[in-house]
Amino acid sequence: MSSAYIIVCIVVAIALLVFLTVKVKLHPFFALTASAIAFGLLIGHNINDIMTSYAEGLGSTISGIGVVIAIGTVMGALMEKSGGAETMADAILRLTGKKHAALGLAITGYFVSIPVFCDSAFVLLSPLAKRMSRDTGTSMTTMAVALAMGLHATHMLVPPTPGPLSVAGILGADLGMVILLGMVVSIPVVAVALLAGKALGKKYAFLPEELAIETEEDKQKKHPGSVEAFLPILVPIALMLLRTVATLESAPFGAGFAYQALYALGNTDVALLIGLVIAFITYRRVHPEDHKVWTFDGEVGDALKTAGQIVLIVGAGGAFATVLKTSDLETIVTQTFSGVSLGILVPFIIGAIFRTAIGSGTVGMITAASMLLPLVDVLGFNSPIGLVIAMLACASGGFMVFHGNDDFFWVVTSTSGMKPEVAYKVFPIISVLQAVTSLVCVFILQMIFL
Repeated sequence: MSSAYIIVCIVVAIALLVFLTVKVKLHPFFALTASAIAFGLLIGHNINDIMTSYAEGLGSTISGIGVVIAIGTVMGALMEKSGGAETMADAILRLTGKKHAALGLAITGYFVSIPVFCDSAFVLLSPLAKRMSRDTGTSMTTMAVALAMGLHATHMLVPPTPGPLSVAGILGADLGMVILLGMVVSIPVVAVALLAGKALGKKYAFLPEELAIETEEDKQKKHPGSVEAFLPILVPIALMLLRTVATLESAPFGAGFAYQALYALGNTDVALLIGLVIAFITYRRVHPEDHKVWTFDGEVGDALKTAGQIVLIVGAGGAFATVLKTSDLETIVTQTFSGVSLGILVPFIIGAIFRTAIGSGTVGMITAASMLLPLVDVLGFNSPIGLVIAMLACASGGFMVFHGNDDFFWVVTSTSGMKPEVAYKVFPIISVLQAVTSLVCVFILQMIFL
């Protein structure tokens, strides 16, 4: 079987995936499954071998990342419903002041999107953005960009958000290092969006037409305190980072009890479970009347329904990668890229293509990781830090292009009051700037560590 034919098969499989997702509107799980089967058939495997490889890839991927996604999704839902996300926003804005309200919203988005989905977070925080826009006279375009693209940055780069969490699981990247470097890379990514948002906000300036009136019931509603609101995020992050530090060759915590405790508590599942318990305690304090929260029909059940779909998509992505491994893809890439240093451009381009075509950054980066997995050795990403850099490269491509085929695009446009024609002139440009900025940061990390 020629190399050219296998490459054509890959192109056909990707084209089929895009067609099924964009045109047919097929659920990504089935689109990925159909593409994997089609690829296997095209390269001459029988259906039994294809399904065996598919099942192995699906099972191994879900076993490694499924529990984490479930815990992270439930934790985010509890924080949202308890008012913790709103408390985080208020606390940050108190620090920045009204004069730097856009910066405050960008920082708010940076933190809130780590546990909470972009869509629900923007809906939750958009009244706050409108209020700050009215109070300060700052263009709502600037406010919407600051909040939306602040949310966008950590949503794409920092676990336990499902996208980066899933890619880290597919590639086997160390989660503590992914969180640490993802948060570092997110800072300039948010900064470039904020600067661009201020410039475009002046060009397409408008103020919210009306603001929601806060009722007495709203004023009396209980909210967690600032420390309580941040704990479900900060505690797991701290534990996972401490585990990473403890396992360094320098062994800063030794090899005794401190090391064993940090190694156990910093386990991804354990750390997130601790964060979930904290979020649950806060939710119960705020909503003591809710006795169904942990039931199938309660908040936990609803969150797990969402998590189930994400887990299946991730599993299908891993299965797709496993089927790809059954071809001579690695040999072809070895020959093709011999003497050519494309490095991080490979996952970046794949992620960018799928984000632009499909409208889902999560699917884009998962697909990029699935395509990249058989090639990590060839492209030089086979070290622990290399896998982290590869994961960030996949996420960088997943930033662009943010436009009308993304649900979040319409959430931002409708809830902020921005006209669609203005949104089309603003968000695609800023998403490309974020993608390029993220890529440059990842390239710098590659130069330093690889």
